[in-house]
Amino acid sequence: MTETEPAGGLRERKRLAAMQRIQAVALALFEEHGFTAVTVERIADAADVSPSSVYRYFGTKEQIVLWDEYDPVWVERIANDLPGKTLFDAMRHAVDALVSGAFGSDEALIRRRVTLMMEEPSIEASSALSSYRAAEAFGAALSARLGKEHGDLRVQLFSHAIVGAITGGIHHWYESGFTTPLQHIFEQGLASFENGFDLAD
Repeated sequence: MTETEPAGGLRERKRLAAMQRIQAVALALFEEHGFTAVTVERIADAADVSPSSVYRYFGTKEQIVLWDEYDPVWVERIANDLPGKTLFDAMRHAVDALVSGAFGSDEALIRRRVTLMMEEPSIEASSALSSYRAAEAFGAALSARLGKEHGDLRVQLFSHAIVGAITGGIHHWYESGFTTPLQHIFEQGLASFENGFDLAD
């Protein structure tokens, strides 16, 4: 396992392997038959697991598409790098780790997931809720590492702005036909936060 991969023992590795298998089967079914037409029971049967296992792992059908094993990594990496690095240096380090981990693993899979998210309203709505929760988790981690009170206004505004920028960057990546490297999009976004948004340029 690389340093960017989630840690865990044998049980955790088995859980991740099962979730990866279920997700792969589900994506193929969604792409062939349409998201709405495919049931959790059909996914479970094709993945050779019980429907209760699918619900236990993912909770909802939408989360099967949205789930990414690397999601917790970037928040943890930023929190661990503070206060030894500046906030933006820590974020760049986290972006590098995320892109090298997730994209080094399977960029094609991420493109498929993003396409389904952008084209299926219920997945996009679930993604918005997940983004809100991610921003809250990011804010809590930042507050703890920076010695701020939980719910500090500046930290909360910053964390939601950053997660919103990530979401906007993924939208741009999809709308560009995946031609603009996602790492370049994220780096440009961080530079804009650090240096200011000059929209007149």
